Amino acid sequence: MTDTSTAERALVGATLRAPDTMRETTTLVTEASFASPVLGVVFETAAALWSSGQAVDAVTVDAALRERGQRGIDGLELFRLVEKTPVTANAARYARIVSEAADSRALNALGVRMQQLSDADMSHADKMEAARGEWEALSKAGSSAITTRTLGDLLDAEDEPYDWLIPDLLERMDRLVLTGGEGGGKTTFMRQLAICAAAGVHPATFKHTEPIRVLVVDAENNQRQWRRQARHIAGAAARFGTDPRQHMHVTTVEDLPKGRVIVSDPRDAGAVHRLIDQHTPDLLVIGPLYKLSNRAITSDDDAAPIISALDGFRARGVALAIEAHAGHTQSGGGERDLRPRGSSALLGWPEFGFGLRRRTEAEGGPADDAHRMVDVVRWRGDRETGRAWPSVMYADPRNPFPWTPENIGPASIGQEWAS
Repeated sequence: MTDTSTAERALVGATLRAPDTMRETTTLVTEASFASPVLGVVFETAAALWSSGQAVDAVTVDAALRERGQRGIDGLELFRLVEKTPVTANAARYARIVSEAADSRALNALGVRMQQLSDADMSHADKMEAARGEWEALSKAGSSAITTRTLGDLLDAEDEPYDWLIPDLLERMDRLVLTGGEGGGKTTFMRQLAICAAAGVHPATFKHTEPIRVLVVDAENNQRQWRRQARHIAGAAARFGTDPRQHMHVTTVEDLPKGRVIVSDPRDAGAVHRLIDQHTPDLLVIGPLYKLSNRAITSDDDAAPIISALDGFRARGVALAIEAHAGHTQSGGGERDLRPRGSSALLGWPEFGFGLRRRTEAEGGPADDAHRMVDVVRWRGDRETGRAWPSVMYADPRNPFPWTPENIGPASIGQEWAS
């Protein structure tokens, strides 16, 4: 059996002798896969040259290593590696040996860290969270090979059934971002969505559904505001469905040590993961978006760690619903742009992106706040069409819920809501 050191040297030699072998070997190993740090740097340097279309051989790699100030290997040693690897056809086999050895070292290191965690002076919950993070990091590392299939295989496969949390509205792992102007009703609609879902009431039709578990992490509103504004919605939801009180857990702003949740901070992200562990929600309502960062989200670099953290929550099998403030710019028609404020990376991320735009009197909307009407405006095309999201909603003191789809009349005139 080829030992790891020999395989690493043979892999580098084959890389320098036949650069095209990297089409396969770079999907199996990276610099970190090598037990020898120097050989790992040589391989990664050659891969960088190859991926940018430059020539790869002992001379060009030696020059690149010198340019970066790399010590521990010189041009003569590179030529020796090439000379001692006359056969390049086994490059993929060498790469697999190197990769498997790296996996074994990683498992051994994980075992040591787990023992250290077991002996650490920290709470059991923190130990379990740290252990989960270590295991997830290890399980996501490894091969970057991309597979493919024929169109025939793709079309002939049986369709997976929808994993509905709310029928025809939200599927497990869907992402919803709702925007609007300040005081436009988006927080109220998010609260109504969460409470209705927990009570088994469809938020858009008010029909009976199966209650789901909901976790709310509200980084803007406090307990007093929740009590005042959610009590009426919860009472109405209980009448049309089941009592949502035990199906829904709420964290408010005063429960957050920083007054916000910096999801790009591993400690804050870990705290949310622990809540998911504890309450096993189907739907996570978190936000608003600007409270998930410690600075303005003005660039893709700002947005990337936030999106990554949110997708980490989503990977636990939950659907995400997030409130965001709309930008202050106006469209060509003079209306406020309802896209989320900040990086354009946020625009293509969710499955559903809506904004609430209040109708003016000139557009047929009521003048008073008690009878507001809003258009539900899509600022991104739905990834899944045919969902039951309303296009217009209105407020009416006679209705059980703060926001009612336009096609449902006031309950006081005998509309059968829960039929």
